[in-house]
Amino acid sequence: MKPFFFGTAERRLFGIYEPAAAGTPSNRAAILCHPWGAEYLHAHRVLRQLALKLSDAGFHTLRFDYYGTGDSGGEPTDVEFTGLEADLEAAIEELAEITGLTKVTLIGLRLGGTIPANVASRRHRQINALVLWDPVLSGAEYLSQLGADGNRQPPIEVHGFPLTEDLLQQLRRLNPDMLTSNCHPHTLMLVTERLKSHTVLMEAAKAASDKPLIEFLTDTRSWLEDSVLHGTGPLLVVQRILNWLE
Repeated sequence: MKPFFFGTAERRLFGIYEPAAAGTPSNRAAILCHPWGAEYLHAHRVLRQLALKLSDAGFHTLRFDYYGTGDSGGEPTDVEFTGLEADLEAAIEELAEITGLTKVTLIGLRLGGTIPANVASRRHRQINALVLWDPVLSGAEYLSQLGADGNRQPPIEVHGFPLTEDLLQQLRRLNPDMLTSNCHPHTLMLVTERLKSHTVLMEAAKAASDKPLIEFLTDTRSWLEDSVLHGTGPLLVVQRILNWLE
């Protein structure tokens, strides 16, 4: 495990690089993309486990904190979509420089799945595969889940994290059609909590030439429950990701 900083002096990002385990083919690379807010805290352990298992499977793995989150520079009020996508593109270039590999798999959880989907739609040639774990498909649905769908004026504090006007407006524009309009051809979406937006997505996907493979893992409870992160639910998802990437 190698913790380090990358990016620019103006936008300093914190990352943790896990090299492929010794004795593996080590010709694959993956970037793990964290959720936002309190979900970042809840998911930290399971994403670390996923990074270690990917390393054992021969992946060079990078997980990093977006600007304004975790140990990266900036303030929580700096978080917005354009910057998040730029951070991920910087991470792609950084991992390519470290490993010499020209293609990478992106794995994202919740809002950390929405951002990679947007980036992959523009950088198809650099992306081997895209894994979306309970991605945010509907901004209105997501805000309702966060308890931030009322008439309060931003900045709104959600479980201790500020939701600025810019981020709020960007979230409100999210809808399932955005994922099918230019979907990466090798995409797996894993869903542990079925929502109305998934039905809308599946209807929209019928007319799309490239559509995500959507799997509903009905034998797992929502990963958002703290207790689940110490149980078997996320481990089943982790194993499905590893099997699909083989």
